Amino acid sequence: METRDNSGIGWITFAAVMMMLAGMSNVLNGLWALDRKDLPIDSVVFDDNLEAWGWFFVIMGIVLVIAGFALFNNSQWARWLGIAVAAFSALINMTWLFQYPISSLIHMTLAVLVIYALAIYGDKDYV
Repeated sequence: METRDNSGIGWITFAAVMMMLAGMSNVLNGLWALDRKDLPIDSVVFDDNLEAWGWFFVIMGIVLVIAGFALFNNSQWARWLGIAVAAFSALINMTWLFQYPISSLIHMTLAVLVIYALAIYGDKDYV
C-alpha cells in the first residue's frame, strides 16, 4: 500500500482560503467604487476614474476567488497566479509601511506566507 505525504495540505488550504478572502474583499471594494462612481474624488491614485478602478477590482477579485478554488484541484496556473499576486501585494504594502505600519506588516506577512505555501508545497499532488 502506497502512503501519501500530506504534510503541505494545510499550507495549500491556507493559501487557497487567503486568495479567496482577498478576492472577495476586492469584489466588495470594486462594488463600493462602482456605487460611488459619480462622486467627485480628489486623488492621484484613482486618476478621477473610480468606475474603471471599480471594474478592475471586481474582475481581479473574481479571478482570485476562482484561482483559490482551483488550488484545491492542484492547478498550476492558480499556483503561479497566487505567487504573483501575493508578491505584488507585499511590494505594494511596503509603500504604505510608514503610513499604516500595523496593517502593512500584517498584509506583508500574509503575502509572504502565501508565497511560501505555494512555492514549497504547490507542486506536489495533494488530490
